[in-house]
Amino acid sequence: MRKIIRVAVVGGGFAGISAVRRLAAASSRFELSLVDPRPDSVFLPLLPDVVSGRIRPGRLLFPLAPFCRKLGIDFIRRRAAGIEGEDRLLLDDGSRLDFDYLLLCAGGRPRLPGEGSISRIARTLYGIGDAEALAARAAAAAAGPEPHNFVVVGGGYTGFETATALAYRFRRRDSRAGPISIRIVEAGPAVLGGLPENIAAPVRREAERMGIEVLVSSGVGEVREEWVEVGGERIGDFTLVWSAGVETVDFIQKIESPRDRQGRLEVEPELRLPGKERIFAAGDAASFSSNGKSVRMAIQFSLSQGAHAARNIIRGTEGKPAVAWRPCDLGYLVPLSSGKAWGVALGRRVGGRLGSFLHYFMCVARSFSFSNRSGIVRDLMFG
Repeated sequence: MRKIIRVAVVGGGFAGISAVRRLAAASSRFELSLVDPRPDSVFLPLLPDVVSGRIRPGRLLFPLAPFCRKLGIDFIRRRAAGIEGEDRLLLDDGSRLDFDYLLLCAGGRPRLPGEGSISRIARTLYGIGDAEALAARAAAAAAGPEPHNFVVVGGGYTGFETATALAYRFRRRDSRAGPISIRIVEAGPAVLGGLPENIAAPVRREAERMGIEVLVSSGVGEVREEWVEVGGERIGDFTLVWSAGVETVDFIQKIESPRDRQGRLEVEPELRLPGKERIFAAGDAASFSSNGKSVRMAIQFSLSQGAHAARNIIRGTEGKPAVAWRPCDLGYLVPLSSGKAWGVALGRRVGGRLGSFLHYFMCVARSFSFSNRSGIVRDLMFG
């Protein structure tokens, strides 16, 4: 009689879904468990399009329970709380899940400063609920007679995507509505830090063309219910949106293993945790070093790492050595709601309408199901 091999996967995002699909297809010997407190996986890259009103929220949701049921996977809708020894996962209800192999794919969350007023007042864009709430806030501001100020903190990808989504939503407002201002506030000397100037510069120019004010070497000071301090100026009637950084969830941060400054677990070339033969990490939970730098958080790497970690688990059950993961970087894009995007695709700079087309093409291709893909296409084409 063949031995049943228990594999627990924590996190039903891109890496986790990629992994369990491969494991479920590989062998009936696997007893698979997917642990995630959420009922749905969310296609995060298109959340700004929910804010802008171009895509309906439901298009980005992939229900995990029917997906797991179809593949014969035990879906455990709980939050992972810790690891006990080398073979047991602790859950937030006090129960325990025994495993032979463990794959950590729990994603990230917005990094908010401390427990003060910013954490209480600021909005984020890291889930469907966040996107719907920000869209509702924007709709109320657009319809109201009073002026309103949107302050988006963080001049990275998410900051520009969020700010331009808001600007897109306000493009057709009643002339009797109050004025709306949108600011991107970046603490560093330049926005989109680390990107070449021939990509960062046109992104900034396009945002400014859409009426967005971009502030660099500036920061948020005191925050109260009535006003927010930006660069020494107090701004009232405001909505604060925090887009400055991502960190790992509490469960990942509690694991006793080396990690990077974002709290991501440092992994060996085979995606194993150091010294842990049967515990792997993939996606945003994993910090993989390539050419002296940690591979950035991106869907393409999450999908690839999830599948590769599953491959190494399968090889382990067959008595074969694990193989190293080699990143293949297809590129990146900074998409704006004006229908333009700039970045690199297959080693070549792309921009404008072509960049935006490539962004949506890849989002549709990487969406979770045919239903998700067809729905996104319909919304983009017909509104």
